[in-house]
Amino acid sequence: MVLSQPTEQGLLQLARNGHRDAFTQLQTALEGPARRFVRKLIGPSDVEDDIVQNAFFALYVNLDRLDDGEKLRPFLFRVLRNQCYDELRAQGRYQWVSVDSGDDAELANLPAETSSQPEERTHWLLLYSQVQEAIQQLPELQRQTLLLYTTADLSYAEIADTMNTSIGTFKSRLYYAKRNLLRRLPPDTLAALNVGDDEGDEDDDAS
Repeated sequence: MVLSQPTEQGLLQLARNGHRDAFTQLQTALEGPARRFVRKLIGPSDVEDDIVQNAFFALYVNLDRLDDGEKLRPFLFRVLRNQCYDELRAQGRYQWVSVDSGDDAELANLPAETSSQPEERTHWLLLYSQVQEAIQQLPELQRQTLLLYTTADLSYAEIADTMNTSIGTFKSRLYYAKRNLLRRLPPDTLAALNVGDDEGDEDDDAS
């Protein structure tokens, strides 16, 4: 069965109806972002294939539980995220950080967030590629937020769903992740990225 440029929602519905080719195409479309996210979270690893394949198996067996495309990516990246942190805990590299830890109090002093435009996403993706070491130093929930924002191609609502939190909390974490990241960059890197020194000079430690 040949499917010509279907949407993820269309592929999901076809897969629910038993079309194996539809799920294969769905996996092909999502595997690249999934692998990038896993590599960014745990680094090069011989368990990457297992993590990715297990996540898609979980997606397959839970197809009937998903809304029509709306919860597809958040479900997949939530499974990937949980498996990655199981691996990191097994290696003793990270303590588990609860995704339900409350930080909504940060919103009282949070400036209005700009809309998520492609140019802005590209800017932060470029920033990520140049400052991986700085990102590793971020508070853990901020690091996860920035990774999902730059690598998973998810909307604000989908990232909030992935992290089991509110959109407001996600925006707060993203804002402080950006601010904290800028604080860790040397002036020449900020200049190369056309970022003013005053954008990263506050002491923002909210997690």
